[in-house]
Amino acid sequence: MNSTGEPLGTAASDAPFIIGVSGHRDLDPGDAQRLRAAVGEFLREIRASLPDTQIRVMAGMASGADLLVARTALDLGMGVDAVLPLPLPRYAADFEPDAFRELESLLARPNVQRIELSLTAPAEAGRNPDAGAPREAHYLNLTRTLIRTCHVLLALWDGEPSVAPGGTADTLLRYLGLRSDGSPQDRPVLFSDAPAEQDPDSRLVYWIPTTRRGGSQGASPGRPCYLSGLGDDVLQRWAAMPRPLHEQLLELDTYNREYHRLAGRGALGAVTDSLMRSLPGEMPLPGAARPWLEQIDAQYGKADALALHFQRRSDRLFVFFTVTTFLMGFAYLAYDKFVANRVLLFVYLLVLLSGFGLYLLLNDRHWFGKHLMYRALAETLRAKFYLAVAGADALVDAEEIISLSGINRFHGFGWIAHVLTTLGRPLDSAALEVHDPCLDGIEAAWIESQRQYFARKVERLERGGRRTRWLKRFLFAIILLVIASLVLLGHSAEQAHPVFGIPLGRTLTFVLGLPALVLGVWELHQNKMATRELLWQYRHQLDHFSRARAKLVQTASAARRRNVLARLGKDSLMESYLWTIHRYHREHEPGRA
Repeated sequence: MNSTGEPLGTAASDAPFIIGVSGHRDLDPGDAQRLRAAVGEFLREIRASLPDTQIRVMAGMASGADLLVARTALDLGMGVDAVLPLPLPRYAADFEPDAFRELESLLARPNVQRIELSLTAPAEAGRNPDAGAPREAHYLNLTRTLIRTCHVLLALWDGEPSVAPGGTADTLLRYLGLRSDGSPQDRPVLFSDAPAEQDPDSRLVYWIPTTRRGGSQGASPGRPCYLSGLGDDVLQRWAAMPRPLHEQLLELDTYNREYHRLAGRGALGAVTDSLMRSLPGEMPLPGAARPWLEQIDAQYGKADALALHFQRRSDRLFVFFTVTTFLMGFAYLAYDKFVANRVLLFVYLLVLLSGFGLYLLLNDRHWFGKHLMYRALAETLRAKFYLAVAGADALVDAEEIISLSGINRFHGFGWIAHVLTTLGRPLDSAALEVHDPCLDGIEAAWIESQRQYFARKVERLERGGRRTRWLKRFLFAIILLVIASLVLLGHSAEQAHPVFGIPLGRTLTFVLGLPALVLGVWELHQNKMATRELLWQYRHQLDHFSRARAKLVQTASAARRRNVLARLGKDSLMESYLWTIHRYHREHEPGRA
């Protein structure tokens, strides 16, 4: 946590992009100018993709690579999260005097937030766990912090393996998922060039090859590139920013930019929904958790407001096209069966051209897709918030569920994981002491509230479905009645002219076609709104929350109750993602394989 108690460097209304840093302390002094240029080029490339998003660099501030990157980022106007693995007085022992003075100078800069990590292992009675722990444990703690907090890792690395815990090679391989606590091998690292048609895994490292003091001279260190994990000690090289990352950066920036633009002109309403306000006033919350929960709540309010805004727009667009379809069908039916007047052809053409023109004008706005992606994020943050209040957030990996559902492979959804990474647990997780009364409050604020919400939605949709069935029966009865009339009247229907001199047969044929037109347009509208899928999702969600509520009534153990909440979180999120996938396929091609 920083000095103000806020989570890492994030404005409440912004979802920042965090670049982690790992590198050698003993860089070749003659290589410093090249490294600064390479670091600056990378940071400018990221900023070019994120012009409306806060970019922060997270570094352990060790001498050498960390200080070089931090200084370059500050010179470019970016913020720095200085995550110290040790309290500053103890950390000073790892620095030469000149390097430590540089560290103190950087920590005093206004755009630097200083965070001192503490080990979370249980301490012996009367003993500070930080004081007696090996220094390697503190650096490994820093490595784990970078892994769970940053969106991409910037590594100034010589390309050689190392078994040192928390070292550059160890941090890079752990970040890419190629090393764990049980596999500190020092086998040679192998490199391969990525095929042009292949997409990398979600985790990426930007590698700037370096030379170290006392290393071999004369050999070229190689060009910077992106790295992804391929297998045991095998890394794939990407000469340029991989396409998925580039798209995700643009989408994350769109998320931040659209919120600021729409909120600035009042299009999102004066008050956004708040999960914090839903908690009982007497619910005790650990002091360290409140800023974190407020940050999750702020992002939830932002995503929910955007989802509602684009839902209203897409719904109005669906209604417009439904009305357009009806008017075109009505004009043609009236012209063909009722009265052959050129005015009806003009109306038909006018409606057709206006609908087609509006489609061309708004086709690239993607209101419907944005509604789906922002709603998916909002529902993810809702579950994350309540699980965090209950102390069960560590039991549910939302990013893993997103990956299992496959929703992140659809265009426009991959950036959601970046927001979730930003909202990870605070660095000092040991301070998040959970009190059992929070679990009781969760039942009312989350489970019962959502259960009642889905019960109302199911009842409303089922009532609407019953009305629709009766309407269909009524229209079907009209069709049968008209057909019977035409059969009984026979040729005499063409002899009678009861309405404006129009033959009765043609009038009855027009009336016959009108119910069919209404039914067809209504089915088209229902298909566009995916009413059946929506009812299916609401019923399943109601079942999940009702079952969790029943289990909690019969469960007394706090640990078991948290497991019930974790199961509910997973089921609810998967249900939401599956519905989003079905809804997405109504309007888009399937996601890329």
